[in-house]
Amino acid sequence: MPDVLISNWLYLVTAAGTTIYLSAGSIALSTALGLGAALLKVFGGAPLRFMVEVYIYVVRGVPLLILLFTMYFVLPYSGVDLPSRLGGVLVIGLYFGAFMTEVFRAAIAALPRSQWDAARSLGMRRPLLLSMIILPQALRLAAPSFVNTCMMLVKATSIVSFIGVWELTLAGREVVERTLAPFQIFGGVALIYFCICFSLAQYARRLERRLAHGQ
Repeated sequence: MPDVLISNWLYLVTAAGTTIYLSAGSIALSTALGLGAALLKVFGGAPLRFMVEVYIYVVRGVPLLILLFTMYFVLPYSGVDLPSRLGGVLVIGLYFGAFMTEVFRAAIAALPRSQWDAARSLGMRRPLLLSMIILPQALRLAAPSFVNTCMMLVKATSIVSFIGVWELTLAGREVVERTLAPFQIFGGVALIYFCICFSLAQYARRLERRLAHGQ
C-alpha cells in the first residue's frame, strides 16, 4: 500500500465514522417510513393509498441532489434551518423511504393468498394477522432487496459532501488536494466503502438465515 495512503489512513477511517452515522440514521428512517407507507398502500383507504402513490412517484422522480439542495438552500427562507448532518439524514431517509416502500409492498403482495385466508379462518384480527403471519414472512422475502437498497443508500451518503458535511468522500477530496495522489486515495476510499457494504451484506445474510430458520 502506498505511503501516502498509509499516512492518511486514520483520517479517512475517522471520516468513515460520519458515513456510518449518516447511513445508520438514514437506514432506520427509510425502513420505518417504507414499512409504514407499504402497510398504508396495502391496507389503507383510497385517500391514503393515493398519498403514498404521490410520495413514491414524486420522490423517485426527483434527483437526490435536488432534494438535498432544497433542504439546504430553500428551507432556510421559510424559517426552517436544519443542521447539515440532520438534514442529510432526513433527506436521504425520505428519498430511500420511497424505494423501501416498494420493497416491502412487493414482499407483502408476494405472499400466497392462502396465508391470509387461513389466518382469517382462525378469527385473527388484522393487527395479530400482521404481527404473527404476514410481516415475519414478508420481511424474509424482502431481505435481499432491502439489503441491496441499504447498500445503495450507504454509497449515496457521499452526496452530502456537496453541502459541506465532512464524511468519507469529502475527506478523500481534501487528502487528494494535499497529496495530489488521486488514484491511491480514492482507491482507499473505495476500499472503505466496500468494507462497509460487505459487512452490511454479511450481517444481512446471517439475519436472513435466522429468519428462515424461525419459519
